[in-house]
Amino acid sequence: MPGHKGKAPECLPEGLQEAYRYDITEISDADNLYDPQGIIKESEENASEIFGVKTFYSTEGSSLVIKTMLNLVCEEKSYIIAIGACHKAFYHAAKLMNVEVEKIASKEVKSLLRSVIALKKTPPVGVYITYPDYFGNVYNLKNIKDVIMQISDEFGFKSQIPLLVDGAHCAYFRFLDNERYPEYVHPSEIADICCTSAHKTLPTLTGAAYLHISENFSHMYPKVKPAMDIFGSSSPSYLIMASLDAFNAEADKFREDLKVFCEKADDLKSALSEMGFMVNTSEPLRITVIADEKYSGADFEEALKTHGCEAECFDDEYVILMLTPYNTDEDLKRIKEAFTDLKDGKIIKNGSKSTSKYNCLRNFS
Repeated sequence: MPGHKGKAPECLPEGLQEAYRYDITEISDADNLYDPQGIIKESEENASEIFGVKTFYSTEGSSLVIKTMLNLVCEEKSYIIAIGACHKAFYHAAKLMNVEVEKIASKEVKSLLRSVIALKKTPPVGVYITYPDYFGNVYNLKNIKDVIMQISDEFGFKSQIPLLVDGAHCAYFRFLDNERYPEYVHPSEIADICCTSAHKTLPTLTGAAYLHISENFSHMYPKVKPAMDIFGSSSPSYLIMASLDAFNAEADKFREDLKVFCEKADDLKSALSEMGFMVNTSEPLRITVIADEKYSGADFEEALKTHGCEAECFDDEYVILMLTPYNTDEDLKRIKEAFTDLKDGKIIKNGSKSTSKYNCLRNFS
């Protein structure tokens, strides 16, 4: 195995044919993701140095990591407190672990946390939050962490309640200019356990993700690989692992490229705002434009499509764009031109509801 033996079907593009040569499985000297002793172990250690916290690889996205996170902290018939909207992977994991989810709103976190715990009379196995949300809004994780510790002391709990963070969209926060963007902190700096999807904002293949665990929960390190092995494929992709490993070598360059690109992204957001569009305050690499009485989200999407731009997500009320330093100046120019043409009436507005058959926000509740 693999069945292709390194040889691709001739009908495929040449570049994709080349990838088949490197698509391998657990063979001699290739190491094993769920029991790493060699090159994979070394690669994960390199990633841990980059992120400043113990880091593990996933080739099945944050969905696998979220299941692993809950497996590490949950006990059957226990409960976990979830703040705000969460991805369906979280609810799938809770169902698998037979864990009750107590949802609270993102406002008044302190009083709501206290009320739930007082009602339950036992500590939750964790407090879970999505950061940032799908519109690019972030919470002050340090404040939430402090509240959890205060409530734990107040109720006299012997063990620390872990803060779990789904940071699927913010792997790149680790490489931001902290002085320019102090509010966008990588979750591993505060959370006890968190996931980040490398493939969403870093130059890695789809499915590449990280699990980060703080030193305070180092007793969980040995449990990580067995937990991942329960939920993950027994044939993890070596191509995806190779892309994670390659990023380790590119991390410093990515940091420099990100610094330059964020300035360009900020300029684009400012330009759209100056045109009169409602640009939501959001993380640096996300552009969220809110619909108004003139334009619907479908209008935005139609204009972007006309200029060869694919939106990350849109609905009647908004359009969301996800950028990375691998977008070119020409890409940014086309985005600006799309909104300029819409404003100047060169693109006829739909004036109707969105025809999108898939909305990413359906994954959140």
